[in-house]
Amino acid sequence: VSDASGCSMIAFLHTGAAKFPQNFLSRSRQAVSPLFPAGVLKGFSSIISRKLASHGFGASMAAMSSFPPQRYHYFLVLDFEATCDKPQIHPQEIIEFPILKLNGRTMEIESTFHMYVQPVVHPQLTPFCTELTGIIQGMVDGQPSLQQVLERVDEWMAKEGLLDPSVKSIFVTCGDWDLKVMLPGQCQYLGLPVADYFKQWINLKK
Repeated sequence: VSDASGCSMIAFLHTGAAKFPQNFLSRSRQAVSPLFPAGVLKGFSSIISRKLASHGFGASMAAMSSFPPQRYHYFLVLDFEATCDKPQIHPQEIIEFPILKLNGRTMEIESTFHMYVQPVVHPQLTPFCTELTGIIQGMVDGQPSLQQVLERVDEWMAKEGLLDPSVKSIFVTCGDWDLKVMLPGQCQYLGLPVADYFKQWINLKK
């Protein structure tokens, strides 16, 4: 299912899956598998093998059994959902804020952050938005504002040791929309600062 950025962002869901809402998990098993070596996604090895083969990687499967050393200690896989409609509403507002902390050495999920966010400019979700994202009105009503969620993200980053200067981490997104357009655009609209750790990321599409 495509998200508001126009792509399907799938997390590495072989551990910790029970911590995430089912509608997020259902959107989270298709896009990453063709992009990474088979050894990364241990829980889906047979599916990945077929997908890699279909993308022309079948002959090199044996060479992909070990994952090369990474320059980052942690990859923070992030995928926003936002208010939307046809035609597009303005401003768009983040309504789901999920992050997976992926160990760059073991490729295991070590921690998750997940919160729904209450939109304030357009508090009522459109039928199009619910159909696209799987998020219903009851999931966002009464939830924290974006400012509160960003404060909790910062607390989570600190608790996980990700703010330690000696720890190298980077966000991972499917496209540039999440951190180049959506977050800075909404923060500018609301007069909120954007933390430095949101200002660089790996775009899986590239």
